[in-house]
Amino acid sequence: MGRLVMTATTMLVGITLHALTGCAARDSASPPLPGAAASDVLDTYLRAFVAGDCATAHAAATPTLAADPSELCGEVKVSAFSVREDPATPSPNKVVYMTTLTTNGSSDGTIARGETVWFYGLQREGGQWRVVSGGSGP
Repeated sequence: MGRLVMTATTMLVGITLHALTGCAARDSASPPLPGAAASDVLDTYLRAFVAGDCATAHAAATPTLAADPSELCGEVKVSAFSVREDPATPSPNKVVYMTTLTTNGSSDGTIARGETVWFYGLQREGGQWRVVSGGSGP
């Protein structure tokens, strides 16, 4: 009986850990709400990026960016980010944010391991802000 209790306890702990780990792996941002500010859309994109949730990240981006081979989501693991609060505003419908991404680097070596400055352009299309570009220069 003692061994059966120990086995049942071990199974319960294992199932609980598996469930908790599964939840943590999927912890991400929700897709941006209609009418969300540019900063909120970028935050959604970056949180999803860190979580490895490219579907949510792409929901915050334009289809053109999501299909672009230079899109980092799924190619580079980002563990943290920070966003400079004052974006450049080339027009009322376009903003560019400077971010710092902490990455594990890219397999081809074009993105170094550690902190990398990355610029994200957002544009208002149909009344909604979406990420339209990303790169090492504005």
